Amino acid sequence: MSDGDGWWITYNGEVYNFQQVRTELIRLGHHFNSKTDTEVVLRAWREWGAGCLERFSGMFAFAIYDSRNDVVTLVRDRFGKKPLYYTSRDGHILFASELKAIASACAKLEPNFHRVAEWSLYRNVDFGSSETLFAGISALLPGHLVEIRGRQLGAPRRYYAPEAQVSRERYERLNSLSSQVLTRELSGLMAAGVRERLVSDVPVGTLCSGGIDSSLITALCARERRDMLAFNIAVEGYSELNEGIYAEKVAKGLGIKLLSCRADGQVFRDNLVRAIYHSDQPLTHPNSVFFLKVSEFARSHGVYVLLSGEAADELFGGYVHRYRRYRQIKRIESWLRHLPARLRRAIAAAGYACDRVPITEFSDYEGLLAHSTSFLDRFARVELRQRCNDAYRFVKDDGDREVLGAMLADISNFLGPLLRRLDRMTMAASVECRAPFLHAELVHTVVNLPLKFRLRGGTDKWALKAIAADYLPREIVHRRKLGFPLPVADYLAPLALPVLFEDGFCLQMLGMNQAGLMQSVANWRDNVNGFFNLLALEIWGRLFFFRQPVDEVSEHLRRFSTASAGATRTRQAA
Repeated sequence: MSDGDGWWITYNGEVYNFQQVRTELIRLGHHFNSKTDTEVVLRAWREWGAGCLERFSGMFAFAIYDSRNDVVTLVRDRFGKKPLYYTSRDGHILFASELKAIASACAKLEPNFHRVAEWSLYRNVDFGSSETLFAGISALLPGHLVEIRGRQLGAPRRYYAPEAQVSRERYERLNSLSSQVLTRELSGLMAAGVRERLVSDVPVGTLCSGGIDSSLITALCARERRDMLAFNIAVEGYSELNEGIYAEKVAKGLGIKLLSCRADGQVFRDNLVRAIYHSDQPLTHPNSVFFLKVSEFARSHGVYVLLSGEAADELFGGYVHRYRRYRQIKRIESWLRHLPARLRRAIAAAGYACDRVPITEFSDYEGLLAHSTSFLDRFARVELRQRCNDAYRFVKDDGDREVLGAMLADISNFLGPLLRRLDRMTMAASVECRAPFLHAELVHTVVNLPLKFRLRGGTDKWALKAIAADYLPREIVHRRKLGFPLPVADYLAPLALPVLFEDGFCLQMLGMNQAGLMQSVANWRDNVNGFFNLLALEIWGRLFFFRQPVDEVSEHLRRFSTASAGATRTRQAA
């Protein structure tokens, strides 16, 4: 879009509060030719420059071109919900919202071996460096912008950091509130975030798993729109993994309709390649496949916008293994330091041996793995954790400060792959998914929330559950967290075949040792997640570096897995 005066914009996303910004711009003398948020973003940039980003509530990636000064500015939203990539090739600077778009324009494409190694360890390269898994192609990091002047690419500049929102004054104010006043304030911010994201010219629904986060978002939506639809994913054949009964109770209690999308092993295998293709990198989460399918399912029922409960765990403290146990470990850490060095080494050796780490090859292994993993990602995660801990330097309790820092760091680190999954899989179905828990004012309040309002007694996400109790049945609010698990081993069993890797990406381009790779595949049940990583990496490499079409790679998997299943049935019959 052009303003007709030398300024242009290309834009992906939504600024939810564009009407308020538009009103302010009209008061300043701006005239509008459309009713779109796109024009509001363009004119706001003309008026305030990068300062306009502080006014925007939303998710976006955009490029603005000032033709008079020949300057292009690329911008990505605060939390990286929308993607943006760029590269410099043959005297040109290319940018796009999909890696595959840039990759298709590159005559020679090579993997970034350092980042591939880092991905294999963390399954996350959305943080710490602008480098992607493709050599020479960069990602604009969340909360960053970069200028292109003429044909010169400038250095990216950070305009937003979650840790910069931590304030002693806000922390102490929240700490002084009663539980009732606090939950009322947070509830109002959640409702505001939902209302903003319900603004749409097309039908809106929710993703409702039956867990507390998505159920609360669904309940807040139902207060505003009684005719909305909720969607969930039903894992067939595994009653202990199927949360559908809880989603049905939520929908029935709210008086809305719930539609379920079927999930089984065949659907998983038939759509795995497509999901990796749309993700632009190997999948971090196997359940990404069903985010794609439920988005297509919603689209088939006329719903083009979905709301999700993503980000609640990072904000309110919902990961037991990351927060509560981390606090417990910090409490025994000082005790462990008093153990004799020989005993400490024995404990470390036992832990490494359980994971089959070849510690016998080293004469001095103590601390080696921790140092090596930090070295692999250039100590970026260590630095992030320390920076986030420092943001809470006014908190007196060391344990509280470290757990708060861990939660804050996860907004920049752990949340990235989850937002990637949400955005890429829904957009692949031409469905837009919005995350109300990322409402900026809510985030800025919750990062200042004392730990006593997040972890209290044996309750995780205490404040969120206190709010949800006003909207949802007790059994939904206090049931055990599942986190959308799948019977991944059963789904992968027909694909655990060495032949799938023969003459493939892992061997030819990554240079993996064939005997070692084949042994890992043969013993795949010893490490199901490790095998899924290898398989996802192999599929990704065939798609993007061998440039094999999606259908061809899918058929490659289908042909051998079908043959394997047939051979298994023959042996069982015999």
